[in-house]
Amino acid sequence: MSVSWLGYPQVLLAWWCPLVAVGLWHALRRPSARLPARERFVLAVGLAVTPLLATAVPYVPHSPLRDALPWRAPMAWGISNGVTDIDGRHVLQALGAQLMLAVSVVPLASIAVSFAAGAIQVARTGRTVALLAPRRCGDVWIVRGEGRAERSLASTVGLVRPRIVLGSAVAESSDASAIIAHERAHARARHPLWIFLATCALRSWWWIPGRKAVLAEVRLTAELWADQNARESDGAAAVAKALCAQLDAADVVGAVSAVSAGFLDPGTELAHRARALAAPPRVMPAWQAWPVRIATGVLVSAVSILL
Repeated sequence: MSVSWLGYPQVLLAWWCPLVAVGLWHALRRPSARLPARERFVLAVGLAVTPLLATAVPYVPHSPLRDALPWRAPMAWGISNGVTDIDGRHVLQALGAQLMLAVSVVPLASIAVSFAAGAIQVARTGRTVALLAPRRCGDVWIVRGEGRAERSLASTVGLVRPRIVLGSAVAESSDASAIIAHERAHARARHPLWIFLATCALRSWWWIPGRKAVLAEVRLTAELWADQNARESDGAAAVAKALCAQLDAADVVGAVSAVSAGFLDPGTELAHRARALAAPPRVMPAWQAWPVRIATGVLVSAVSILL
């Protein structure tokens, strides 16, 4: 059998593109660790959704770009055209055609299933929050009562219109200012939405090794970003004190953490957050930060279009 099938759009989009995207993040992991949390978050989210963006690049047969990149076509084009030039015996041809069909259909099915699962998680989170019957107080929703959630819940939920939900004991504690500043950072940056997209996109390519590390980076840098905002308003000591006080909230936060961002996220490494709070803050002036973000956008666009 010829190896020409390695260049088929099905294979490029189902294997090479996600492998390159995840591999790029691992290659840039050490140098990016020196960047501020915001830039690390942008890089991780960008590379996480790159394979998903690649499947949506339009196929324009007569464009100059199409002539320059003859291998590039969207997944739907590969499915409709199939495979006609696999060399070898008749049996190998049949097996090859079936393999190409699977390589075409499985990624599309995985994307659909992954986002459907994400939508179910969003609905469950919304129902869980609704059952707690929070009451609005400014830009914060307070859960009152005597349960564990009322004593320790601190989370930002909602994709398009994020809401800050706090237990009454948390809202009335001495740590409330730092916790609310942290949650407001999540809400302003719409971290739940970006975490949702990164989670669903990476889960779609479940056969690619190393993808879980990218998602862990997305969640960790979202928390470091929010910690930095809280640190600027309340100081590192106040944020660290609030983090220690909320350590027993993991069970409650875990119920909504899949599609939300919370002050205490059990999916992140607390040691990293503690070290970041103990170290001097990593800041980058705008004239340096924007070139980093632009470079990230160019990298994501290039991989999406070329693969």
